[in-house]
Amino acid sequence: MHIELLKPHTHAGQRLATGDRIELNEASARWLIAQGVARPVTPDAPTPSLKPSRRDGSAAATPSTPTTTGD
Repeated sequence: MHIELLKPHTHAGQRLATGDRIELNEASARWLIAQGVARPVTPDAPTPSLKPSRRDGSAAATPSTPTTTGD
């Protein structure tokens, strides 16, 4: 379970600050939440990939079909 610390806390010998996010087993996380030391959070979303969006390596936003303009 992922939690965010609301107060400074020492975990596994490491001093953690308010706002730090850690993952714990559910029982430990719930205990810290009940003590007012942490709150549950969702895991951080993965960062978007910076890979090119097209197979040819071009990342330019080129339309795949030609567009026609009016007459």
